Amino acid sequence: MPRPLPLGLAALAVFLGIAMYLAPLEPGILWLQFSFTAPSFQGVLDQWQAQGIARYRAHFPADGVLLVLYGTFGFAYGRQRGAAQAMHRAVAWLLVWSLPFAALADAGENALHLLLTDGRSAAAPALYALAGLAATVKWLAILAFGAAALGARRWVHPR
Repeated sequence: MPRPLPLGLAALAVFLGIAMYLAPLEPGILWLQFSFTAPSFQGVLDQWQAQGIARYRAHFPADGVLLVLYGTFGFAYGRQRGAAQAMHRAVAWLLVWSLPFAALADAGENALHLLLTDGRSAAAPALYALAGLAATVKWLAILAFGAAALGARRWVHPR
């Protein structure tokens, strides 16, 4: 079983690198992630222009590394924490599976964003909605992990 701490530190380092690399994009990438329609998605791309879109598309290899790191971190942390303490089953399940689930949603979001930013004419409206949904699921799963990690002590069953 991989150790959570090195995975978490590596994920944090990659995340910070990506955040610094994408910081010049205005509006920020969250605006693109939560664009559920072609007009709103295209509106962000129009503001970024060709150079910003190229910058955004260039970050995907690092983002692929990031999602593997944070997904693996979540699984390892949850397994380690669950083995060390008896906790409510729902909390233990969230600790183990929420970040791997977020990583899968992130991979789907990335695939859709690569497709939707490749310069072709407008895609099917459902693809924009699906990309927004994937981003929403990713962020909700990340928040669920955070809530479970913060609340795990509260829900620990006495031995």
